[in-house]
Amino acid sequence: MVGDSDTENPVAKPLSSAQIGLYSSFVVPLTIVSLPLAAYLPKLYGELGINLALMGIVLLVARVSDVVTDPIIGTLSDNTRSRIGRRKPWLIFGALPLMATTYLLFVPPDDVSLGYFIAVVILTYLAFTIVEIPYYSWGAEMSGNYHERSRITATRESFRFFGFLLAALIPAISQEAFGVTELRDQVFFLAIGICALMPIVTILANVFVPEPKIPETPIQRFTFEQYKKGFRFMVRNGPYVRILIGFTGTVVGTTVDAVVSFFFCEYVLLAAASYQIALVGMMISAMMALPGWLYLSKRIGKHKTFVVSVVWYVSCAMLMPLLYFVPDWSGGGFIALQTLKGVCAGAIGAMAFSMAADAIDIDTIKSGEPRTAFYLATWSAAQKIAAAFASFLGLTLISLFGFDATLEAGLSQAEGGNTNLALIGIVLLYTVIPSCFYLVTLPWIWSYSLTEERQSKIRERLERRQIARHDDLAGVNEASMKPIAGSLDHGISDAGGSE
Repeated sequence: MVGDSDTENPVAKPLSSAQIGLYSSFVVPLTIVSLPLAAYLPKLYGELGINLALMGIVLLVARVSDVVTDPIIGTLSDNTRSRIGRRKPWLIFGALPLMATTYLLFVPPDDVSLGYFIAVVILTYLAFTIVEIPYYSWGAEMSGNYHERSRITATRESFRFFGFLLAALIPAISQEAFGVTELRDQVFFLAIGICALMPIVTILANVFVPEPKIPETPIQRFTFEQYKKGFRFMVRNGPYVRILIGFTGTVVGTTVDAVVSFFFCEYVLLAAASYQIALVGMMISAMMALPGWLYLSKRIGKHKTFVVSVVWYVSCAMLMPLLYFVPDWSGGGFIALQTLKGVCAGAIGAMAFSMAADAIDIDTIKSGEPRTAFYLATWSAAQKIAAAFASFLGLTLISLFGFDATLEAGLSQAEGGNTNLALIGIVLLYTVIPSCFYLVTLPWIWSYSLTEERQSKIRERLERRQIARHDDLAGVNEASMKPIAGSLDHGISDAGGSE
C-alpha cells in the first residue's frame, strides 16, 4: 500500500500519470449519481405522480442544508489525523452510505410519496458530501505547480465525462441487451452500476495514490467562531471570489440546460431516439477535447481559456432553436450540436477547479492554516445550492409555461398534447436562459488576476514556509528560522491576495 508522502519532505512530489488516473477514477461513480439527478429523475418521479414544481422545491430546500453540513465536513476533514491521511478515511467510510442512499433514490417503490422523495434526496446529498468534499480537497493538495494542477483537474474531468458516458450508455446497453425500454428499469441498471463501481475505485485510489503530507497544525474543534474566521479570510480572497462567482454562474446555466434537455429533444424536436446518442457524443467530445484546452491554457492562461470555453458553449446553445425549422434534420442536428457543445464542457470545470486551488494558496500563506477542505466545502455548497436553484427555476418555469410531462409528444393542444406556449418555454429554458447565466460570468473571470507568475511566487513562499516549519519541528534552532518566517509575511498582497 502506498502511504502518505515522505514525512522528510514537506513539499509534495510530482505524481505519475497512473497515480493521477487512479485518483481521478473515483469521480466516475460520483458522476453517474449526479447525471440522473438532473436528467432522468425529474421524468421518472414525474411519471410516478410527483409534481414537477414540488420536486424543484424539494431539491432546492434539501440543498439549503449544505450551507451548514459542507463547512462542517470540510473542517472535520481538515482536522482529521490518521495513519493514511486526512482525506482517505472519509472516502473509505463514506462509500457504503452513498451506495445505499443512491439505490433508494434510483429505485423508488411503486407507491412512492413526496415524503419518500424528500427523505432519500436529503440522505443522498449528505452521503455525497461526506465523500465529495475530502475527495476534491485531496485533488487540490496533490500538487502546487500551476500547470500540473490543470493536468490533475483535466484528467479528473476526463474521468468525470467518462462517468457521464457510462450514465448515458448503461440505459442504452440495458435496452439492447435485455430489452429494457422503461426509464424506471434503465435507472435501476444505473443504480447497480454505481454499487458495482464504488468499491473498486475506492480501493484503487486509496491503496495506490499517496496523500501529500501537510504540515501539522493544532487540531481545532469546530466552532462558529472558527467558521467566521475562515469565512472572513475567504471573502477577502479576491481571485477565489471571482472564480467562485464565475463558475457558479455556469453551474446554474448547465443545470437548467440539463433539466429540460430531454423535454426539448422529445417534445420540441420529436427526436427522443437521438437523446442518448447525443449524450454519448457530448461526453466523447468533452474527453477528446481536454488535451487541447490544456495546451491552450499553457499558451494564454487558465482564465482566458475559461472565457473561450464559455463563448463556445453559448454559440452552440443559440443554434439549437434552428433545428425546429428543419424537422428532417432535427435528430441528427441535435446530435451534432450536442457533440460540439461537449467540446467546451470539460474545459470549464478543469480550469475552474485548477484556478480555485491556486487561489486557496493565498489563504494558506496568509493565515498559516491549511484550510483546503473548508474552501472546497464552501465551493461545493455554492455549486449545490446553485444547481438546486437552477433545478427549481427550470422545473417551476416549465410548469408555469403549462408543460405537462404526462402528455404524449407530437400531439397538438386540440389532440390532447402540450400547448405552443409550453413548447416555447422549453426552448427558452434550454437555450436563452442558460446562455444568459454563462455570459454574466465573463466580467468576473476576465479580470481574474492570479497568473502563472504570481502563483509561482506564492508557491515558492509557501514551500519555504513549509520547509521552515518542518525543520523547526525536527529540532532546528527556532531563532534561526525567524528571519525566514518574517520575510514571508511581507509583500503577500502583491501576489494577488485581494482585489
